[in-house]
Amino acid sequence: MAGHPTGLRATMRLVASEVIFGTLGLFVRFIPLSSTALAVARGLVGSLLLFSFVRLTGGSLRLPRGVRTRALLVASGVCLSLNWAFLFEAYRLTTLATAELAYEMAPVVVIAVSPFVLGERLTRTRIVCLCLALVGIACVSGVLEPGAAVGVTTQGVALGLVAACFYAAVMVLNQFLGDVDPMTKTVAQLCVAGLVLLPRVLLGGGWASLTPFELLLLAVVCLVHTGAAFILWFSSLHELPAQKVAVFNYLDPAVALLSSALVLGERMTPLAMLGAVLVLGSTLASELLEG
Repeated sequence: MAGHPTGLRATMRLVASEVIFGTLGLFVRFIPLSSTALAVARGLVGSLLLFSFVRLTGGSLRLPRGVRTRALLVASGVCLSLNWAFLFEAYRLTTLATAELAYEMAPVVVIAVSPFVLGERLTRTRIVCLCLALVGIACVSGVLEPGAAVGVTTQGVALGLVAACFYAAVMVLNQFLGDVDPMTKTVAQLCVAGLVLLPRVLLGGGWASLTPFELLLLAVVCLVHTGAAFILWFSSLHELPAQKVAVFNYLDPAVALLSSALVLGERMTPLAMLGAVLVLGSTLASELLEG
């Protein structure tokens, strides 16, 4: 009983972080910055906030000494920046729900490449989940019912899938960074993600004149969706079992789908709804059954 209040508080922090992550696309929609400029702002401000949090709480960041490990850490940061840039563009080119569901294919990509990159066995359960997810994204993408899915674009879905591939690359690279402290890894990845696209933004004029309201939205994305959400998420991980965290991770896409319908008024066809169940259900089943 003594541990119950602590577990409850950790669960509430995890839920809060996932709900915040789930509303990211909604805020991105109303910020008239290029996707690369938004990724730069999020990476630099987010890494600064997390670094400040670590120092204020008496912690420290320990960068790895090995050249290979540092190179992998930088590579993961580059993949994270490209993941954000493509995802933010997907949010603008298709419905929020479709972009989010395409992005949720990242675990499927990891399953597909794991035998070749991680040396893991592709079990029958994983193969079934992989096939169901592929059927699901075909239903969501609108290719099976042309013209019926209002607001859904092939380009937007494709960019969401590209974003998923880059996030899958981050997930795979993280497997080789197991000895790096999680907070150190995240701060470094966010910093690299902000810096790698900075030259392109500075040279390409990716910044726009923002109204006070749009500046507020940008501040929320940087301070809340990145800094605060990561702090809440990290502070809950060591107090909760991994399987519980895996289940609650699906609050993120659930909130995104609700935001798409309730706030933006975007509607999914029955076939797309079935696809959403297949995409999210198959990836969750894979984590729970194979975890």
